[in-house]
Amino acid sequence: MPRIEPKEKNIVGAVSAGIGITVFIASIIGTFILRWPLIFTWDQLSVIGLMIAIFPPAAVEYLDLRWQRGIDNNIPRLLREIAESGRTGLTLIRAIEVSADRDYGPLTPELKRMLAKISWGATLEEAFQTFAKRARTKLAQRVSTLIVEVSRSGGDTQEIMEQVNKHINELQTIDRERYAQMRPYAAVVYVAFAVFLFADIILIKEFFEPMAALHTQALAAGGGGIFGGPGLDIKALNTTLFHATVIEGILGGLVAGKMSEAHLGAGLKHSLLLILISFLSFFIFVWS
Repeated sequence: MPRIEPKEKNIVGAVSAGIGITVFIASIIGTFILRWPLIFTWDQLSVIGLMIAIFPPAAVEYLDLRWQRGIDNNIPRLLREIAESGRTGLTLIRAIEVSADRDYGPLTPELKRMLAKISWGATLEEAFQTFAKRARTKLAQRVSTLIVEVSRSGGDTQEIMEQVNKHINELQTIDRERYAQMRPYAAVVYVAFAVFLFADIILIKEFFEPMAALHTQALAAGGGGIFGGPGLDIKALNTTLFHATVIEGILGGLVAGKMSEAHLGAGLKHSLLLILISFLSFFIFVWS
């Protein structure tokens, strides 16, 4: 489970944005200047470019959040085993050294990094401050602060660590309950998007296209048409509704990620999925 540096996430985002902009510019040039016989229109290619631009940041954000959750999920185990080591009379640093030989998922390399930093002359406080900055989670920051205070105060380390572990478990229980209550709202976003998409396709296939056909028949019969003018521009209507569906997918996905996982970046994968659904739906039911 890799750790993604913030700088690496920025680089991935910048490169992905550059690729998306390149696809957009190429679609404009190919359509209006070079007149290439493209399968898709320029705006459809732009949406494909948008999906290409969203995919790498969404994947990177997903991996980074998994790494952070792996850190948070293993912190209670670490505290419990440090407390158990304290019963045998081990010092706090020695207890951390013993724990670093066990498997805590992504937390184990961070423990070894902390011990290496201490061996190079850093204090326990500096090592935990570095760990908190690298982990970038509220739980890691709280635990780092608490452990540093325990090392300063001394006393019954084992009893204090057990109380810290109990407190952390309570915090995680509250967080899990909050996320469990908020996750259904992400499903509401998907349902709302499905209703919006279904309504768009029904309007196009069952209302706009038949009305345009009637108008064309009326003009062919020598009348003025049912609209008294050139009639409906079906292509423009399809494009407008498609763009509205894509915008709905982007914003709805971000909202779903924020509500379900408390991270706006977690919504990128939802946005990508909703845009893909809208593109495939229009391709199958409207454009073909």
